[in-house]
Amino acid sequence: MKNLHKLQSGLLLCVFFTGCATYTHNAATFRSSLAGGHYETALQTLGEARKGPARLLYLMENGLIAHYRGEYHASNRYFEAAERLADRLFTRSLSREAASLITNDQVRAYRGEEFELAFINYYRALNYWYLDEPEEALVECRKANLKLDRYAARADYDATYRNDAFIHYMTGLIYEATGELNDAYVSYRNALDAYETYREAFGLEAPDALRKDLGRVEQALDFVDSPGKAFANRGRRSAVVGELIVFSEIGFVPHKVEEEISLPIYEGDDFNGKKDRLERASRKIAYRHFKPHYAGESKVKHWLRVVLPAYEDVTPRTQTVRVSVAGRQTTTTLAEDLSAIAWQTFQDKQPAILARTVARGLIKYSASVKAKEKSRVLGFIVNLFSAAIEAADTRSWVSLPHNVQIGRLTLPAGTYNLTLESLDCRGRVIETGTISDVHIRPGTRTFVNYRTYK
Repeated sequence: MKNLHKLQSGLLLCVFFTGCATYTHNAATFRSSLAGGHYETALQTLGEARKGPARLLYLMENGLIAHYRGEYHASNRYFEAAERLADRLFTRSLSREAASLITNDQVRAYRGEEFELAFINYYRALNYWYLDEPEEALVECRKANLKLDRYAARADYDATYRNDAFIHYMTGLIYEATGELNDAYVSYRNALDAYETYREAFGLEAPDALRKDLGRVEQALDFVDSPGKAFANRGRRSAVVGELIVFSEIGFVPHKVEEEISLPIYEGDDFNGKKDRLERASRKIAYRHFKPHYAGESKVKHWLRVVLPAYEDVTPRTQTVRVSVAGRQTTTTLAEDLSAIAWQTFQDKQPAILARTVARGLIKYSASVKAKEKSRVLGFIVNLFSAAIEAADTRSWVSLPHNVQIGRLTLPAGTYNLTLESLDCRGRVIETGTISDVHIRPGTRTFVNYRTYK
């Protein structure tokens, strides 16, 4: 009876939190509007997410759109609010956690995936750089990896993504650009170490230029017997040229969809009573999804239907971006594979997600059994309602890029117009973009980021 009362309460909670589903249902429309440059339309599709459990996503999406519109102060305000909210959500809301066990995971406040929260700092760093505040940009780079360390230490799963190689690399580039060579050296070394983890976990090698950067800094610091010296550039950077660094953000990160599975409940499964008994049974039944269970003489008394999130990836047509300026060209190389990181992060969390979903299913199943004992009609109604309110948590920061690549050119000081051509797997141009009035300063670096959705 207690579980039945909980389920009835879940009716009200589900109705109250219907706004949280708006963001998920409108994700495809949001992406389409964003890709077409229709920013106001994109923002309108966020619906009621501003006040609901998906508020963090509302803030991150607004921050990114403001960034692409060149509204860097506004972008930072949104991202700062997102960071504050994410920090608060780091401590769980027990009321929402309990509600999710009788409705669905979408009533829980969305806390963000670790790679999503790290990319808040990537965009904030670029915002500050464009606002000519390099020290603030460096603060953002440092915060990203400190944040990942903190989350990994508290995680209830074995996290593969604990450190962001690309953020370390970006930090080193900014340090070197501001003359902080010792710090640049440390960041480049950290980036190389992190890319070693990337190679094993995500199949991504360190960009060749990173080793050259490390060698150049070591040479400038007069390191003795330095392993990176073989990669050092000849001579010091000329005082009459500067370097252009382009971050090309390509495609869309994989998005979450619903996947329905059924798991057997055998006659010997005991999950009534104490909370720890429910948790043990949930883990045991969830394990059957990963490894089929032989039950011997036991009979299946119920097939438990559960709905889970799953990632669906759409590989962008753009493989690389060719940057042309003043008769010179370079082609970007992969520096961050958010698609691979998203997939692996999901794989790391999947057992816990499934166990929690199974626990919710068992509670609903128990309620339906008790209701059926009182009335077949009541049991049917409870079953029908349980199925109706079940939904997977498919929320994610859907406007993030599929991957980030880096391209670099040394140019004489001056003001330039850039041409950026998106190339497919055969080297054919599928889209052309431009960035105007890019200022190259002597003896330092100029950073720009360019987004293509194809």
